[in-house]
Amino acid sequence: MSSVKKALLETKDLSIGYTGQSIPLFEKQNLALYAGELVCFMGPNGIGKSTLIRTLAGLQKSIEGGIYIHTDNAELRQQIAVVLTDKITTPGMTVEELITFGRYPYLNWNVSLHENDIRIIDEAIDQVNIRNIISKKLYQLSDGQLQMVMIARALAQTTPIILLDEPTAHLDLNNRVEIMRMLRNLARKTNKAILIATHELDLALQTADYIWLAGNQKNIITGIPEDLVLNGSFDDIFRFKGFDLKTGKVKHEINRARTIQLNGNDSEYLWTRNALERNGFQIVQHNGDTTIKIEQNNNACVWIIGDNRYTSLQGLLKYLCG
Repeated sequence: MSSVKKALLETKDLSIGYTGQSIPLFEKQNLALYAGELVCFMGPNGIGKSTLIRTLAGLQKSIEGGIYIHTDNAELRQQIAVVLTDKITTPGMTVEELITFGRYPYLNWNVSLHENDIRIIDEAIDQVNIRNIISKKLYQLSDGQLQMVMIARALAQTTPIILLDEPTAHLDLNNRVEIMRMLRNLARKTNKAILIATHELDLALQTADYIWLAGNQKNIITGIPEDLVLNGSFDDIFRFKGFDLKTGKVKHEINRARTIQLNGNDSEYLWTRNALERNGFQIVQHNGDTTIKIEQNNNACVWIIGDNRYTSLQGLLKYLCG
């Protein structure tokens, strides 16, 4: 018998928009966040991703409709933790002090940490692997480290739901990958529902359980990443120019008469094909004008054309293009 997933947050005919304006950004949306799943909310700039995050978090009023939270906690701040893009106003605070703020919803009037609070803070620090920086001041951190600290503070809040607005903005590739993988693993291991508003299309497609995609009709399209790629939803929304989402490749112009039959496997094949197509060659499966065979020799790549052998793609391209 299959188990029924538990919705931790649901919306009913939810319409949201800017404060003081009656025209909604999204209208009559029925959405759900489930325990143990990572959801990425995507769409063009200015479409209203941050507004939806703030509305679900109770920081901004909806125009109409309802938001229903199905958890055992009574107070909203014990149900939802939020990581926004707002700038830190106390850069002289230490990392550990900021993470401690995650426990404030559970403290009484004298703001005294108990043994359980300290244990939870320690667990949050270890979950994001930042023990080596807990004594540093916030102004001493890189952007990537600061994002990790903000996520640790959200974890210390021990809420079943975490909402994050652009947690990877302005970070380098390594930090972006690390944060997205970490959030996916946290959803799995802690059974939390995690929603991220993000522009990281490539990472979202590889890590998210579900995608919420801002549509063109004040709607939000939902589904698993692969379905939304194959049914054309992403193409309809983003109108990709010169990029084929189904293959994950930039479309190159074929400007050379010679066709190439490429024989090889794995990453060597993919990067060789990329180099050839970038230089205007068409790759065919059979009966190419030129056949290139890729072989591995002592953990090094060798490209073979007839009796000629090349130990680098640069050398191969010099021969083909010369």
